[in-house]
Formats: sequence, structure tokens, C-alpha cells
Amino acid sequence: MKTKLKEITDSTINELLKNEIILPSIYFQCFDKHAKTSEVDVHENSFEKELSDLIIDEFNAINTYVNEAITTIDVASGLTLDAQKAIKENNTLLLKNLYNQIGDLRKELELITDNIYKDYLTKVNNKKWLYHKYLTKDAKFKDDALIALIDVSDYEYISSTYNKLISNNLLIYISNYLKEKLKEEGLDFEITRYLSNKFIITFNEEDIVSIASLIDNISNILFGTTLKSNSGIIIKPTFEFSMAKIKKDESFHEILANLIKTIEAKKEK
Repeated sequence: MKTKLKEITDSTINELLKNEIILPSIYFQCFDKHAKTSEVDVHENSFEKELSDLIIDEFNAINTYVNEAITTIDVASGLTLDAQKAIKENNTLLLKNLYNQIGDLRKELELITDNIYKDYLTKVNNKKWLYHKYLTKDAKFKDDALIALIDVSDYEYISSTYNKLISNNLLIYISNYLKEKLKEEGLDFEITRYLSNKFIITFNEEDIVSIASLIDNISNILFGTTLKSNSGIIIKPTFEFSMAKIKKDESFHEILANLIKTIEAKKEK
């Protein structure tokens, strides 16, 4: 149910993104529409129960993260006091031991961060990272950058025609391939799964022509690649993309809406 709710939410957000103002009534109408196309009745008692269970699960997950964070903070506090004592006493053996403990603590902090800011499926950044770490509180860009929208256009078709496992593996393959090739070029970038079949790549670069050419080459390479599932289904890992050069303080949602329009125009040709 959690996956189904995420899909309905993503479809709702995608449709309403172009609106400057989204009232709760409009959101619910749109959400209800997409729920019906997914054969989910939001008014059924079973749905309300599953939603309640989901909220409880989310609360428990958040509570776990908070407890882990509190434990980590307590450990860090203790290490700080021990370090102050070791420095004062010039105890090099204790300092070496504390250094190793700090390394373990750093790994724990990275794990907590990953649980919060990584997409559960592809392990790239999720929307929380984008809104909490990359953008300002009012969803504007903190710095000049390049942004690319990657649209895995066959995702919905493959999911409905075959099964969710194959379409999800397609997303994993494409996101991993993009990360690998962009790293090989030594680029400073971040990749985020924004909607179910859409990724956003932000670059701390200036040359949009060379970046667009690189992504186009990656797309062509993937188009010439054939993937075969265990059940014998053959698919091609293709995607559409659009890019923009953005300035500090520009609206993320306005830029995203324009990128989506560009991709939709490509599909209609």
C-alpha cells in the first residue's frame, strides 16, 4: 500500500505542479482521481485501516531515527568530554582510541542520513534531500547551476504490461548507469529521484552544451542496449531529457514545469 500511495501522490503532484496555488480541495480531487485509476477507493474502510497502519509505521520509523540521533548525540558529547580530558593530559593513546571511535560515529551518522535522504529503491537522493538540503525554504535555488530532468518514459508501460519488478529494475539500471558515466567525467553533480519515473540531476557546472551532449550520448548508448529479465522479457533502457541553466533565487517549480513541458513536446513529435 505504501508504494501505491507514493505512486498516487507522485501522479497528483505532477499534475498540479503547474498551478501557482493548490487548495486542499483541489489536491484531494486530483488525488481521488488518480486513486481511482489505480483501483484504490479512498473511502473504503480497508483503505482507511491500511492508511492508519501506514501512518503508525511512519511514526515508528521517525521515532527510531530520533532515538538513533539522540544516542549518537550522547555518544558525541561523551567523546568530546573525553577528548578535552585527553588533550589536557596529553594522553596520545586515549586520543588515538577516540579517533577510531569518531570514525565509527561518522559511519553511524552517514547511515542515519541515508535513511532520511536516500530513495529506498534507487539509493540516489530523494525529494527530502532536494527540498531540505539543495533548495531554500521557499523552493528556490541557492546557487547558479545546471539542471537536467530525466524522464524514463517507458516506465508506466512496462509496469502495467509486465510487472512492477521489471520497471523498478529499469529505474535502478538507468540511475546507476547515469551515476557511473557522470562520475567518469569527473563532474560535480547530484542525482535525485523526484517522481516515480523522473530524476533530477543538478550540476555545479557552467557549460550546458557539453553536459547536454554527454547526456544525449548516454541516452544513445542506452538505446542500443538490450536488457533481458529472468522471465525472458526484453526491454531497452531509454529516457528523454531536458536541461536548463538556472540562476540563484530562481523558482525550482517554475524551472521544473518548463523542463516537463519541453519533454512532453519531444514526445508529441
